Amino acid sequence: IEIEDNVFIGPNVTFTNDLYPRSKIYPEKFQKTIIKKGASIGANATILGGTKIGSYALIGAGSLVNINVPDNAIVFGSPARVMGWVDEKGRKLSWNNDCFISASGHRFIVENNKLIKL
Repeated sequence: IEIEDNVFIGPNVTFTNDLYPRSKIYPEKFQKTIIKKGASIGANATILGGTKIGSYALIGAGSLVNINVPDNAIVFGSPARVMGWVDEKGRKLSWNNDCFISASGHRFIVENNKLIKL
């Protein structure tokens, strides 16, 4: 597992590194998980091996993450799905007719599952 700076990992978060675990039978290579800077992972979340959690992403408590999580995404559920977006301070962006808006007034759109500042 590679964990970058300023990452929050809540209590009882579980990381896996073997997609098909078996007793006494080990893979030739374990899966690598990457947690990018500023990401937050809520309590009791399970992060499956081989996933990448993007910068400033927010993982809801109790979620099962089996997908790569885009930068600034809010994901939760089992399996986890993108349910919203946050700014770099972790504040949820609000929807305003044609774009997302931060508390500071910055405007964003989402293209190809990526948050883009206008």
